[in-house]
Formats: sequence, C-alpha cells, structure tokens
Amino acid sequence: MRRIAYRLAVAVAAAVVTSASAVGAQPGASPAGRPLVGVVRDAAGAALERVTVTVNGASVLTDVRGGFRLVTGDVDTVTISLRHVGYEPIEARLVARNRQWDTVMVQLDAVAQRLSRLNVNESLTRSALGLRNFEARRASGIGTFITREQIVARGSSRLSDLLRTTRGVNVVRGKVRFAAYNAGSRTTSCQPDIWLDGTRSQGMEIDELPSNTVEAMELYPYFSSIPIEFQRVGANTTPCGTIVVWTRIPNGRQP
Repeated sequence: MRRIAYRLAVAVAAAVVTSASAVGAQPGASPAGRPLVGVVRDAAGAALERVTVTVNGASVLTDVRGGFRLVTGDVDTVTISLRHVGYEPIEARLVARNRQWDTVMVQLDAVAQRLSRLNVNESLTRSALGLRNFEARRASGIGTFITREQIVARGSSRLSDLLRTTRGVNVVRGKVRFAAYNAGSRTTSCQPDIWLDGTRSQGMEIDELPSNTVEAMELYPYFSSIPIEFQRVGANTTPCGTIVVWTRIPNGRQP
C-alpha cells in the first residue's frame, strides 16, 4: 500500500489549509513562496497529531486534525520527511505541477518493536523508588545527566536545546548528532541510539519527545562510556553514543 498519495484536489486542499492554519501558517510569506499543505493519518484513517513534518530543513507539527502547512521557496522539487513516535518514518521526493504543490495525503504505519521480557515486580519497583539506577549512574561520574529540574529551568519545548552545550554533541536543524571516531581520530557525525524507559527506540530523534513528558536524560556521547545495559551489539553496529530518556513517573510529583 502506498503511504503517500500526492494529488491535486482544490476542495480537499481548501479543507486542509483550514485544518492546518494553527500549525505553522505563515501570513507573511514572500510572494515567491509556495504553500504546501497536507494531512497525515494512520492505517485506520484516524488523524495523527504532532507528527513532525520537515521540508528542506523547515519543520512543523501536525494539528489535531492531522493537517500541516509549510511555505517553500520558488522551487519545483523538495524532499519531505515525516516522523512520529511509534510509527515508521517516511521520506519522499515531491515535484511541483505548474509551479504549484499538490495536496499531500500521508498514511503512517505503526511500527512494532520487539520488547524485552518485562518483569512486573521490576516495573513496580521503578515506580516506587523513582530513578534509583539513574542516580547510581550519575554518582559514577561517567556521562552527562539532566534532571527534571534542569528541564523546567531551561523552559524550552525542544529537548535538543538542552544538549547544545554538551561536549561531543552537535545540534543541526533540531537533529542531535554525536562525534564519530575511528582509531582515535574524529571522522564524521553519527545518529545516537535513543533508549526510552529502558527500550531502544530505533531511528527516533530526540525532539519527537515533548520536554514536558521527560523526567530525566542521560547522555553518553562516546561509545566507550555507554553502560552495558544500553549498548547495542551486532556485526553491523556503528560505534556511536547513546541518549537514555526516562519519561515522567505516573502519579508522581510533576512540576
């Protein structure tokens, strides 16, 4: 099944513009700009809110009806990417027709991740004792640790803003990248693994998580510093760092 239907439909486009007006409407766009609108739904046809839609480096979030609106430059070809937690990311190339963008209709498919066996008693312990293991790792002095208090004090909705000044971390257009090393020499940047509440979330970008949902974070920019419980092993594994994210504890004290 095709996930992106790219079509010209005046009536649909009008409806999408209305639904997406709260998501990034740009009334001051230059005359040379071209509006690009669309709708994102899941496999059952339900609207998906807060999907990150990126076109040539500019990003917006979809609204409650799955709508989005961006203004591009006066170009005939763009690359669009869509990402949402729990769904398979999509990237596609769009070509303008008669110097106009057709309406973009997107379906995101849920991605199933194999979870490790859950020990209920361990889960209850985590809820009862909070971030005990987080505190133990912080006491070891290896890695960078960000607490809920620091997140609140920074006052940013983007978690990447908290990481900009961290050694070994680069933030480019909202995407966090770590320095990759080969035999002790810096070669390029790499996308760090993200572990969400103890489970590796493949391909996730840190800004897909709203800052108000996060209790704490652990950063290990260098592969050699990653605790063994957060290491990914395999023949094709590229050495890179790791970001560990702990979401806010239900029924806990939350500022």
